[in-house]
Amino acid sequence: MFRARISFLAFVLLGFAALPALAQQKIAYVDIAAIMKELPESQEAQRMLDAQVDKWQEELQEMEDEWQAKYNDYDKRKLILTDQGRAKAEKDLQELDAKIMSFRDQKFGQDGELFKLEDQIMRPIQDLVFDQVKNLGVELGYDYVFDKSGGVMIIYAKEDYDLTKQAIERIKTTLPPRQISGQGQPGQQGQQGQPGQPGQIPVQQQVPQTRMPERNADEMPSDQPGK
Repeated sequence: MFRARISFLAFVLLGFAALPALAQQKIAYVDIAAIMKELPESQEAQRMLDAQVDKWQEELQEMEDEWQAKYNDYDKRKLILTDQGRAKAEKDLQELDAKIMSFRDQKFGQDGELFKLEDQIMRPIQDLVFDQVKNLGVELGYDYVFDKSGGVMIIYAKEDYDLTKQAIERIKTTLPPRQISGQGQPGQQGQQGQPGQPGQIPVQQQVPQTRMPERNADEMPSDQPGK
């Protein structure tokens, strides 16, 4: 924290030193997160992601329930099971647990299918937003346009320099006509940065929150039969 304060103080001092130069620059800002929330294409993409996550969560819950049922049965019968029967039940539990862990990592891991799906669905929308914000800044003669939702800390800024609303209106006018519900899905809009092309996650990272159930480690049977 102390080091961060020193770095921030150095940044401020450098900013004051550069005031004469900055006085000749035109600077504006936008809120990319607010822009994304206003776009129907972004909203539809988020609904698609949420639906897919819900489907994967249901599959994961089914496997979790299966594991719990098998464990409960094993726990009730372990004293009357033979060593061979106990070893088989424990092996089945461990294999199912490994399957659950693999599924969780495959779908929700750092490089899992959810990350790739977000990348595929959201990049064209983000690219379009960035391109239009850039074009707007150029047309209005600004030298810099910052995204206040992207980690840039803005202590104070006059609303006169906020291009968010202008950017939203500009982007909406450049989007292709929306199809009637049920006749099209994102991913069918074509080229040139339009919704539906593979790519990167939006700046605000609208990743659906996963609800992965966890099991108590004490419930896991031992690798040693009879324990």
